[in-house]
Amino acid sequence: RAKAYLVCAAPLLLRSLVQLRGRSPYLARRRRRRRRRAEASRMRTCWCALLLAVLSSTTPAAGLAYNERRKCPLMNVLLAEATFKKGMVIDVGANGGCEMATALRHGRRVIGVECLESAYHELRNVPHIEKHPNATLLHVCAGNSTRMAELNLASDSLSLIEDNVAHGKERAKVPTTGRVREPVVLVPLDQLLPPAEQVAVIKVDVQGGEYEVLQGLLQTITRDRPVIGYEDAGPKFKKHGNVRSLLKPLGYVCKRSGEDQVCSETP
Repeated sequence: RAKAYLVCAAPLLLRSLVQLRGRSPYLARRRRRRRRRAEASRMRTCWCALLLAVLSSTTPAAGLAYNERRKCPLMNVLLAEATFKKGMVIDVGANGGCEMATALRHGRRVIGVECLESAYHELRNVPHIEKHPNATLLHVCAGNSTRMAELNLASDSLSLIEDNVAHGKERAKVPTTGRVREPVVLVPLDQLLPPAEQVAVIKVDVQGGEYEVLQGLLQTITRDRPVIGYEDAGPKFKKHGNVRSLLKPLGYVCKRSGEDQVCSETP
């Protein structure tokens, strides 16, 4: 009888133990702690995902998007000056691709040199530049020697000279989040350009670094006598040197065209 009673009572005893366990203050506290830890873990995951999303959407300096309606008066002037010169176009500071596209439309072979990483990748996404058989893109910073440097980021006014992004309108273009400088490699373009190809036009727009860029191209300039155009915003930007003084001994004369200088050999 005792065995039969135990067999019959076992399910009732088990149910009672489970109910008692469910009412245990200690076990209830453990369950609440586990729930809080799980919620905290979910919150950390959400915050990490949100932080990654914010960081990925705040690019320090973005390359200019290509706009086929944008006008490029300097390149048009340079190409007109070089009408009777054979050879390719070197576009130093190709951000936006406007000058490259203009020269390609005129049937020139073009080497575009872009220092800013995001601007270089932006150009790689322009099909009629990236896939054009006469277009070559180089992600490198032009200079007068091979060395490491820091590029100061400021939207479309980035410069290797820090003072050029520290004042006025350029200061407002400096990123407010993320990096404000980008490590880069400087290389003289004379070391990279194919020696068998003649150069007809050199255009330089690097916010004050034009002097050093052209120093790194003196072999090419002396050999081919290309038409040269460079940005000259007067006292707006600090400069590494006087480009006119650099080119004058080579027989060049420069004339102003808007905010730019166009230099060619003395007739």
